[in-house]
Amino acid sequence: MQELSANIRRLAVLMLWGFLLVCLLFGYWQAVRAPGLRANPHNEQARQRENAIKPGCVYTADGEVVLRAERIADEWRPAYPQGAVYCHLTGYNRDTGLQKAMREVLLGIGAYEDWWRTVRYGPGGLDIALTVNSKAQKLATMLMRGKRGSVVALDPRTGAVLAMVSAPAYDPAVVLENKLSYEMFRNDPNSPELNRALQGLYPPGSIFKVFTAAVGLDIGLVEPETIFECSGATRVSGVLVKCRKPSGHGRLTLSWALADSCNVAFAKLAEQIGPAQFRSYLKKFHLLDQSDVSLPASQGKMADFDAYKGERELAQAAFGQGATMVTPLAMARMTATVANGGELIQPYLVAQVKRRDGQILREYSGRSLGQAISQETAGQVAGMMAQAVEKGTASRMALPGYSVAAKTGSAQVMHGEPHAWMVAFAPRQAPRVVVAVVVENGGAGGTVAGPIARELLNTLLAE
Repeated sequence: MQELSANIRRLAVLMLWGFLLVCLLFGYWQAVRAPGLRANPHNEQARQRENAIKPGCVYTADGEVVLRAERIADEWRPAYPQGAVYCHLTGYNRDTGLQKAMREVLLGIGAYEDWWRTVRYGPGGLDIALTVNSKAQKLATMLMRGKRGSVVALDPRTGAVLAMVSAPAYDPAVVLENKLSYEMFRNDPNSPELNRALQGLYPPGSIFKVFTAAVGLDIGLVEPETIFECSGATRVSGVLVKCRKPSGHGRLTLSWALADSCNVAFAKLAEQIGPAQFRSYLKKFHLLDQSDVSLPASQGKMADFDAYKGERELAQAAFGQGATMVTPLAMARMTATVANGGELIQPYLVAQVKRRDGQILREYSGRSLGQAISQETAGQVAGMMAQAVEKGTASRMALPGYSVAAKTGSAQVMHGEPHAWMVAFAPRQAPRVVVAVVVENGGAGGTVAGPIARELLNTLLAE
């Protein structure tokens, strides 16, 4: 009898533990995991519920509507008031651009689900405010019309993206009009869907000399007035390096080598720096890292400088050729680091998440990634870039009333004319705006990318 009672007790305890386990599992899935399950895009019931939710809007920093929702039949569909101006930011459906990256925010689901807000206002998403300046974005779009390439503008003090344009652009509303429109869009040889600012990989050409100069100065190898010899064509580390001036520069300072874009001087400087230091500063600048701005981005590429041919690869990397491939945003971020006294700030695109009534739920800001170079080095490089504007290859960047620092680039490619580059910031002493421009197969950076960068810089400085 006692044995039977013990068995009953054991069974009762087992049943009790089983009941508690079921309660815990039920509570976990119903309370803890429920928002995530409801927000999962593969949940068919969730998709049906989403059709009843009015998505939030996306605004620029100055209040222009970039993306809103329209009720068509029995569902909410995206509308694009500015079409091509913001296409690479908004995307063309819920699976592209910010519509995908900020899906939970725009629908008010998942981590942003708030039952009390739903009771008070009904189902509805949250609004997003971007860092983008609408005037600059429209201007950059217009200036890049008929070209392939990208324009990026940053506030070097905060990392805020002031403009981000990829060309060619497209009208998001037209892409999904019918099957033919979609097929033409996806198979367009100019790749309009590609966000070149974040995903395009380009050889940087001579704008990369800004980085090489910064490394040489920061480790104490050279000063701006250090003398180099350029005969026009010289073998450096076994590779023939040709200067843009066939006759050569003769004796010239590092400062003038940057201002007048001498390949030979920078190949010789990289030889002194060596692969180890070069790699170390690549990491300090986070130069090849993906950009973290809520949208898909590519990782930069560079030769590994191995023992067999490392010195040859380094000589070419010094002036942005060889295997070096970077995104326009990465080059804007590099330039912003110099403008910001050597401190590297991670750029950001989304500024705020708001309720319909304007209450701010979350604010974003640029994240410091540390001091890439000393403040003294940054000042020296800025001075050399200012000389490029005053009497060097970037003279077209001069702006009345402002001291501008800039660097041109003409990156050689396998087919067609070189890619035209320009990076710049102003005012030199207290920088507020950084601009990076690349025009695919544009030719000379100063004459093609320069006017675009100058006009955008002028517009943003006037804001």
